[in-house]
Amino acid sequence: MARFRLVPERSSLAIDARSNVGPIRWEATGLQGGFELVEGGPETVDARKARWAELELPVDSLSSGNPLYDAELMRRIDARTYPTAQVVLRHVDPVGTGNRYQLQGDLTFHGVTRLLTGTVEIAFPASGVALVYGEKVIDIRDFDVPSPAVLMLKILPDVRVRMSLEAEREG
Repeated sequence: MARFRLVPERSSLAIDARSNVGPIRWEATGLQGGFELVEGGPETVDARKARWAELELPVDSLSSGNPLYDAELMRRIDARTYPTAQVVLRHVDPVGTGNRYQLQGDLTFHGVTRLLTGTVEIAFPASGVALVYGEKVIDIRDFDVPSPAVLMLKILPDVRVRMSLEAEREG
């Protein structure tokens, strides 16, 4: 069993939203957490034996570069009351050949927890280093978040969440 810890400054999340005036992207680094897995060889894992994975992000680290958009997002997601988003792994299944896996886990965001599934790819570019990439389209209304609207700007409720994680083996 190998336990990996995220490297916060090299782990990121991007949220791509569509609006009536064009795309908007919020980005953040600083994800924290880790995961355990059984290495099946130098470049594979035995996903059936993954026992733990947990990720956490302070939501106030999300930034689009536009203070007006960012303030509206923080207001809509009530960042003071719900300062973190968290994912806890429930189940893992291999997808095809290689290092692609379908994950099932609980996402807690805006005080609401929902069971989600998504696909990730894991790579091992160096000894003791794991890279995890994945994306998922989420409807923010499932988490009781109203679609943000600022003046004439209207943001659509379905957003694409992309994560890029770098983790180092502990011990």
